[in-house]
Amino acid sequence: MDKKRGIKLLITIVERSQGKDMAKLYSKNGVEWHYQSTGFGTASSELLDVLGFGTSERDILFSMAEAGNVRKLLYDLNNDLREAVQAKGIAFAVSLTGLNSLVAAKLFENVKDMDEEGEENVQEHSNNSLILVIVNQGHTDKVMETAKKAGARGGTILRARFNGSEESKHFYGITLQAEKEMIMMMVSNQTRNLIMESINKEHGVNTEAGAMICSMAVDQVARLS
Repeated sequence: MDKKRGIKLLITIVERSQGKDMAKLYSKNGVEWHYQSTGFGTASSELLDVLGFGTSERDILFSMAEAGNVRKLLYDLNNDLREAVQAKGIAFAVSLTGLNSLVAAKLFENVKDMDEEGEENVQEHSNNSLILVIVNQGHTDKVMETAKKAGARGGTILRARFNGSEESKHFYGITLQAEKEMIMMMVSNQTRNLIMESINKEHGVNTEAGAMICSMAVDQVARLS
């Protein structure tokens, strides 16, 4: 994959029923591949008001596109497209390090070059990280309590299911439960390590929660309101 061009994954978290409209808006602006899921927010009611969310129900949109198209879209969401967005929530991008060659070739077909103004104003490698925590079903509340004590402000929960081989169900002598929940939290880089260490200490793979934790750098962020 060309590192100068690359592919980015754009993750958009908005109120329920707004994901479809965001996908249409993105498609009109050069980001055309989307996968949609649903989830629930864990932020307090006060924080929901600050972020512009009215309810805890969420649409989560996963979109893939050539990096330049994603950069331009996020720049426009913070500027020219701001008034056109009716959804409330947040959108942010992370870099992908690998992708099927045929998929990458297709995504590169529709590339929109950024103008000089957009290129200068886009903030790459922001001060935020995305933490993903996969836990056994029924343990998300306790995990979020621990995360908030360590500095997290909230997260989004998705239902998941372990789908590995029979052999991979046993991890260092630990039997992995099939029913899972995934917690997505965008946090500051300053609090990332403490949050991850706290979750691992209280809810790691050798506990009932069986938490598996990873993080990735967030390249750009756009607030949707």
